[in-house]
Amino acid sequence: MRTPSNLAYHELNGLQVRVVDLGRGSTVASGRVVWETKNTFTIISEGGRRLIIPKHNKMFFFKLGVTEVAIDGDSIVFRPEERTGRVDP
Repeated sequence: MRTPSNLAYHELNGLQVRVVDLGRGSTVASGRVVWETKNTFTIISEGGRRLIIPKHNKMFFFKLGVTEVAIDGDSIVFRPEERTGRVDP
């Protein structure tokens, strides 16, 4: 079960997300995650654009019910199958 405390260890495809560039401090994209690689997320924006967003130097705010869960992109630079297999310390 996905919770705010364990979300980084679960599948993220299908979730709504807002992406903030840490260098600029501004939102650079928002939409639904449709694909994940070790270094990127592919997001379909509300306007239907396909965006490939690097994880490095980004903060991701995932919508989990009515809660927005923040995850630092640098902390999830793993292949999805490696990240989801990790145990929450």
